[in-house]
Amino acid sequence: MNLVEQRVVDFVAATASKEPTPGGGAIAALTAATGAALAEMVANLTFGKKGYEDVQSDMKDLQAKAESIRNRMLELSQADADVFNIFMNALGLPKNTDEEKAKRTAAIQQAYKDAAMVPFEIGELAYQIFDLAELASKKGNQNLITDGIIAAINARAAVKAAFLNVRINLSGIKDEAFVVDITTKMNAIETGLDDKEAAIIALYV
Repeated sequence: MNLVEQRVVDFVAATASKEPTPGGGAIAALTAATGAALAEMVANLTFGKKGYEDVQSDMKDLQAKAESIRNRMLELSQADADVFNIFMNALGLPKNTDEEKAKRTAAIQQAYKDAAMVPFEIGELAYQIFDLAELASKKGNQNLITDGIIAAINARAAVKAAFLNVRINLSGIKDEAFVVDITTKMNAIETGLDDKEAAIIALYV
């Protein structure tokens, strides 16, 4: 199933169905994509506007970065569904002999890692939207300041959701060094998450 080519109504219906994908990771990526899109919209509606002559270069940079994140998030939405299927295939591998058991265990462990790294990238990349949201809210078309702020709100939701998915996959990984490394990186990002969102909301509220 190609998620990103579906109509919104079909994507949402698929999420609500009995099928396990798309799930939380795909939704996190989509949430981030819409956050990046809002910041990008602010840039696009600031181009050529009277009174914003001095920020055109900033808006050009904002637009390019937001577009890049938006496109990557759509790819990651599909990737999250794909890695789940890979994990299920690993679980279905034969386990009749010691060799088959070892092969199956290795495949499951790799699938756990892959399933953790996709939402980790979603969260890590979603965190970058805060800077774009702040720029959009401070320097972009002020008629759209709330759109810039909502970009930050979506970014926070995407980070939190993605990292929840990372953690549930880390729980099945036996490579302790891998788990510690990813957990440390997530903790560092989440430490300033609430403050970043609050600072951007405070630009208007």
